[in-house]
Amino acid sequence: MIDLHIHSIFSDGTDSVDDILNIAKEKNLPTIALTDHDTTFGVSDIINKASKINIKVIPGIEISSVSNNHMIHILGYNIDIDNSQLKELSKIIGTYYTKCFCEQYSWLHKNHIVDYDLDKILMFASYKQAVAPSDILKAMIADGAPYTLKDWPEFYNTKVRQHPVNFIENFPIHPSEAVEVIKNAGGISSFAHPARIGNDDLKEMELILPYGLSGLEVYYPYHDEKLIKRYEDFADKNDLIKTGGTDWHGIELTTWDAEIGDYGIKELWH
Repeated sequence: MIDLHIHSIFSDGTDSVDDILNIAKEKNLPTIALTDHDTTFGVSDIINKASKINIKVIPGIEISSVSNNHMIHILGYNIDIDNSQLKELSKIIGTYYTKCFCEQYSWLHKNHIVDYDLDKILMFASYKQAVAPSDILKAMIADGAPYTLKDWPEFYNTKVRQHPVNFIENFPIHPSEAVEVIKNAGGISSFAHPARIGNDDLKEMELILPYGLSGLEVYYPYHDEKLIKRYEDFADKNDLIKTGGTDWHGIELTTWDAEIGDYGIKELWH
């Protein structure tokens, strides 16, 4: 199996590059893709290390975007990670996410919902392009707090969600821009986990077809046989590449029943 949807510590996952490669090696996976949210910070390292253990890594990314109040993720494969437009896009999104995070966390701290220094979180996440909400707990654990990452869902629901941030309304990137930037970076774009946006899934994909959408994530943990058939038919009708993956975030933060290599495709496109 070729797993084309994996996250690391460079976005909102819990696994390092080495952790991911160890799992891939144990499962005898010939090819994987690192698709961190809005960053390629881990791509060079994982490609270099994978080459030494005979694993191919496709340079990837998962770009956040918004259309019609839907958060839409566009996967990019075989991208040039040094492409200037891709770097600028990642910087714009990362800056926006960090700004929203700081606004939300400042409110939580001011109202004594979370009693932990924001600067410590920012310092902990300084190796990344943007701060993720789960970095709150990761930083606290690293500082000796009596939590584990398995506590994150409860921590998020009982504390962080008390002040939700409407970052969708002013989100700076549209899916069409994500598709075009991936194309300009020499890559192949794929519409990620379409079922997550509900009944508008096909409508939203149709809107960005003219901009050069290349593929569709058909094989995914949340997609049952009916949904797979729905997306296979749409892909065939519009000459889209069928992609798939587990959307792995590490054993603690992958809350669906899937491990690296459980979902994906059997062979790469040509």
